Amino acid sequence: MIAISKFAKIMLVVFACLHLAFAVSFALETPYRTPGFVFMTHRSPTTDVGAPDERQHANYIGFVVKNHKLPILDPKSQNLGEEYQSHQPPLFYVASGLVATVTGQSDVESPGFGKIIRIFNCFIGVFGVLGVFFAAFWATKREDVAIVACAFAALLPMNCALSGAISNDPLLFTLISWSFAYCARAFNADEDQPVKKYLILAAIFTGLACITKSSGLVALAGLIVTLFSMRKQVSTKLLTSVGLIAVVISLPVWLRNQVIYGDPLAQKVFKEAFTKSAQKQLIIDQIVASNSAGSPEVQYWINWVGYWTARSFIGVFGNMDIWLNESGNPYGKDPNLLYKGLLAFIVIAKLGFLVQLRQKWSEVPKPVLTGLIICVFTVLQFVGFNMTYFQAQGRYLLPALAPISIILAMGWLTVFRSKLIPALLLVVVAFGGTTVYALTRLDAQFEARQTGIVSPN
Repeated sequence: MIAISKFAKIMLVVFACLHLAFAVSFALETPYRTPGFVFMTHRSPTTDVGAPDERQHANYIGFVVKNHKLPILDPKSQNLGEEYQSHQPPLFYVASGLVATVTGQSDVESPGFGKIIRIFNCFIGVFGVLGVFFAAFWATKREDVAIVACAFAALLPMNCALSGAISNDPLLFTLISWSFAYCARAFNADEDQPVKKYLILAAIFTGLACITKSSGLVALAGLIVTLFSMRKQVSTKLLTSVGLIAVVISLPVWLRNQVIYGDPLAQKVFKEAFTKSAQKQLIIDQIVASNSAGSPEVQYWINWVGYWTARSFIGVFGNMDIWLNESGNPYGKDPNLLYKGLLAFIVIAKLGFLVQLRQKWSEVPKPVLTGLIICVFTVLQFVGFNMTYFQAQGRYLLPALAPISIILAMGWLTVFRSKLIPALLLVVVAFGGTTVYALTRLDAQFEARQTGIVSPN
């Protein structure tokens, strides 16, 4: 494996620091456990105008700190609105509980509690950016791809906002990225290097991803594909042992869920508790009532799930209601110029990647193809979720952040004929600039949502 140049190391540090700065800015700008109003088509009261589900994630951590045990989700609880994240795997919450305890924060209502856990997540997000860089470098053996991929992951507004909130998402993205990175390292290991070590590390990160969130299973899919692809290079005994490591790490959580909920992934109890969320059928009924032309099912997947998700992949803030378009909400016939411009850059990158895939299929590194498998499984999970619930949130695609970043980086570099600086400038100006713009809007937007008086437009 070629060494990393000084320039690439400098770029890695720069983008890691930028991600930390942006994430901390979101953490400090977003109100913590503050009631107010959600602005969509009207003002609806809410218990928290901050990040989606942050209140419930914080409650889980507070329970762990106070009771020194894990909560149990009861779908019939009268306090379900505060507890519906209690089925989640425990790794993030236990780690955050330790941070809260060590820093003397035991009151979940305290702004200090929220600030500490948010900042903790900011650093987790930085490790995620590092994971994307090494996944790209080890998968492609190209510094230019690694730098551009790292820049995209570091500057993507939605990823910065998530790193600055209390959520198990940043840890999930980080662990999956490192799992994929070590799968790629094993693929491209030199003959004198210990493939066993890299596969074991991949398995450890995979197991940890599975006990962070159920969607960590996409890391397991990537690991299985890697092991299957390497079956002629390493012994069956090693492949079996590596697979067992990931399972053994996950097993205590899966067994606990089976005992308590009758389901190793706790999905049945989640469905029982998640009934008040927007349902697919509700949106279908709205489409039918509007008498719009075309199939309601097609409109649901294209105009609602597709378009909402595409825009929120770039960035939607607060309680999923601070949009970077002209009206500030997802409805209406806004030009959506900023979103459309950034989506055009992403589409161009994907086309560039497809061109490279078609012209040089035999030269595409096997780890990149493994990354495509991770993307496919992530999309399938997302589609399956939206077949029942309307949850058109781009963050559900970010478990595949590393392979997505690699694909886009390879695409942009193909468009710019392998010239690093133009591709890098595009990412920095387009996505870094959008993150700065988003941060400048937050004060007024959150003031509007806290008072219900100031216009959100």
